[in-house]
Amino acid sequence: MMKFWLVWCPTGARPPGYRHVTEESARREAQRLASQNPLSVFFVVEAKTAIKLDIDELTSEDDIPF
Repeated sequence: MMKFWLVWCPTGARPPGYRHVTEESARREAQRLASQNPLSVFFVVEAKTAIKLDIDELTSEDDIPF
């Protein structure tokens, strides 16, 4: 998996959809969006881990409490 960053606003109407290939690109986009939406906070989020299970690995019983 290649490293990527997202720009996320917790009060935004849409979830992030664009994968920035550099942190600087995501920072510039967050700055641009913040200047257009002065009362909103924009986070630059780095994807750290990706997990994908095969259908055979799914079980109905697990240790997750939620």
